[in-house]
Amino acid sequence: MCPNIFQAPPNFILTIPSGYLRWKHCETPGVKTLCNLTKLLDKLQKAQSADISLYTSGHLNPDNLYRPPETAIPHWHNASRPKGEKTFRAKALSDRRRIAQMKDALAYFTINTALHPNDAQDTPLFRYLHRPARVPHTSTENISPEEAPGAEGPPTQRRREELSWPEMRVLKLKPAGSSRQCMRSPPAKDEYQYVSSYLAGVTKADKYRKFLCFQKEVLAKQDLLKNYITGSKAAMGHEQKLAQELQRVCVCDPQQFNKLQVFGEVFEDICNSSLIFGDLLKEVKGEYELYMAILLASQPTERYQNLLDHVKGLERRSVKTADINQAREELRALVTATKAAVARNDKLRHELEVEHRLLQSAKKNAELSEKTVTDEKHLTLIEQVEKKRCEILKKWDEIQDLEREIKTTLIHTGISHIIKDRIRSIEAEAIKLETANNVLKKTTYMMENQVKQCLQKSKMSEEEQRNLWEFIKEFVQLKETDNNSQ
Repeated sequence: MCPNIFQAPPNFILTIPSGYLRWKHCETPGVKTLCNLTKLLDKLQKAQSADISLYTSGHLNPDNLYRPPETAIPHWHNASRPKGEKTFRAKALSDRRRIAQMKDALAYFTINTALHPNDAQDTPLFRYLHRPARVPHTSTENISPEEAPGAEGPPTQRRREELSWPEMRVLKLKPAGSSRQCMRSPPAKDEYQYVSSYLAGVTKADKYRKFLCFQKEVLAKQDLLKNYITGSKAAMGHEQKLAQELQRVCVCDPQQFNKLQVFGEVFEDICNSSLIFGDLLKEVKGEYELYMAILLASQPTERYQNLLDHVKGLERRSVKTADINQAREELRALVTATKAAVARNDKLRHELEVEHRLLQSAKKNAELSEKTVTDEKHLTLIEQVEKKRCEILKKWDEIQDLEREIKTTLIHTGISHIIKDRIRSIEAEAIKLETANNVLKKTTYMMENQVKQCLQKSKMSEEEQRNLWEFIKEFVQLKETDNNSQ
């Protein structure tokens, strides 16, 4: 008989395969019995693992079951803070280095701008820093003053004083100006002020508030960022100012130059605010103002108004061939006179250059002759003065003659350019008038032919046709006189 060494625990149901015999003798060869425990345990392990895998992979898996949301109770303020994005280690290291540099710069500024305390020998700070060495107490000194034998009263204790933070001596803030004004203005004298240290606050909140006040009043970074405007921001600022000023300008009267004044003021601001190109822009502005002055001087207001009225009258009245021919002749005369004046101006300029060269050569020859002549008769001082006076008067007369000739004969280049532009505009107007005259001639010729055809079709007598033509001519002349009077 095989002993029963495998004993199942309670509440354990053992499923015996159907191929095994129930409790037979172990000596029977070739028969499957329960005696082979190794195979039996392997079978049990496989069956148990199959049950476990079936249990965990099905709907009874704990991961698939419903779980109510758990409310996490934070124990400190930063526990419920949302997690930020992951930053790279290099960025964190660069931020740390920048923060450390800022702290070092602030500490360096605070230490180097603070007032050093007075540590003379008689001051409380000197006594506080240089205390006498303590002597070990004896047995009698350890006794309290009340219990010490023969003690008449309590010993005098040394009074200690608390050190307060010294005030810092810093530069007083000045209103910031443009870079060009700072460079051109002479350096002003530095003004200092005393400010209490932000480390003197009792609590950390007081220190932080004092530190913010120190940044705002002493460092003044916000004013620096606000006033130092360059590049596109500066251009946008000037553009906004120009737009605001132009909105205030009244453009009712075209003869007023308010817009020109606004442009000049904005351009002056640009010149003052630019450190590099300020001088160049000022020269451009000066040349432009000179050109405008010449232009306005050459076109007076009354003459401009008369010319405008004349042009409007030309637009209203009918064009005549005689007027066109007269305008063409005047234009040719003006062109001829202008060309002659320009040629004379060039000729006089050339003569002036030649005279200037001759004068320079004469001066050089005179200097050489004065150097080579050694045996010249020595003149007295009065004779030398008279000689120099005569030479000066002679040169003065020559200068006066040249100035008079320039004023009477020469013309300013700006005025000649203006006259040329005016001549070109008159030529263009004459061409337009000639074209309109040709069109009117063709229209008149066609109208005459149509009238003649109508008269021939109506079979009127010659006397009636003559009377009709006279009536048409009188009517046209009356219309022309009305237009000219308007």
